[in-house]
Amino acid sequence: MAETAAGSKPSPTPAAPAAGALQALCTQLDDHVVQLFLELEQLEGKRAELNARVEEGWFSLSKTRYAMGAKAVSPLQYSSSMAPLFRVCANEPEPGRPEFEVVFTKVGSPKESSPKEDQGVIDGEPKSESPVLRRRQQSHASPPQPTPPTPATETSVEQDPLTWFGILVPQSLRQAQGSFRAALLIAGEIAGLQSRIEWERAQIQALLQEKRKLLEQMMVE
Repeated sequence: MAETAAGSKPSPTPAAPAAGALQALCTQLDDHVVQLFLELEQLEGKRAELNARVEEGWFSLSKTRYAMGAKAVSPLQYSSSMAPLFRVCANEPEPGRPEFEVVFTKVGSPKESSPKEDQGVIDGEPKSESPVLRRRQQSHASPPQPTPPTPATETSVEQDPLTWFGILVPQSLRQAQGSFRAALLIAGEIAGLQSRIEWERAQIQALLQEKRKLLEQMMVE
């Protein structure tokens, strides 16, 4: 009877590999869940910091408009030609997990001719000459060949946007610029965090499906 009873008991060896796989799967799932909560906490702090920086920037800008006048700090002072001072770099270290980084770029380099040279020459002749002297020179020499004018926007050097509002701007305007720059950098970090959170959620969903399938196989066995 004892031998019969002992022989009727199922062997625990077939379920051992499944139990080990289930334990490893649960460990991976726990790691992803903990990482997800940590990134959600970081995202909440970054959003609060972003809102604080934007509020500081608008408050400093309001102080500047109060000191200089609403018309002195408005879109009317914007330059006709603008160049971005920030660019966003994106890479994908893992499939489906893009990373973003906001990088500060330097101003553009000057062209071959300078604006001072363009201002001192009109149709290939100096500005300082009088019309009478110009007519005398043209009577003894051959007529000059017309040269295509160079646009000032192509030869001008990109400057700090603060110079659009004057040379000596208030300190509050510089503080507003610094606050908005910091907000841009934080926005890049928030975009990276949101991307990692979405990737963590996708990993958790995949692990849960795999765990469900493994449990169904163990129940069938």
